[in-house]
Amino acid sequence: NGSEFESSFAKTLEAHGIERWYTYPKTPKMNAHVERFNRTIQESFVDYHEDLLFTDLARFNQKLADWLLFYNTQRPHHRLGQRTPLSFLLQHQPECQRWWTHTQPGK
Repeated sequence: NGSEFESSFAKTLEAHGIERWYTYPKTPKMNAHVERFNRTIQESFVDYHEDLLFTDLARFNQKLADWLLFYNTQRPHHRLGQRTPLSFLLQHQPECQRWWTHTQPGK
């Protein structure tokens, strides 16, 4: 989230043709979906691996990446009719910019 990464982040998005969306700061109601997802991450992952934040940050990040992969590709979601976000997205927006074919879970 640091401003020192802004330039590199913007260049990477542009190089890959990824559209960037902004929200207004300090407006959690505008960010309801993001805020709910942050809560899900906190309650389903961080609370169980918080010790790694202080002892092995690289391991925490790897476990988080694995969990996010599971969350999006294997975990059924009630709101999506017990489908995964990826299957729902591919069904309803096949032209989306998400490419999962090269995503590999950590070992």
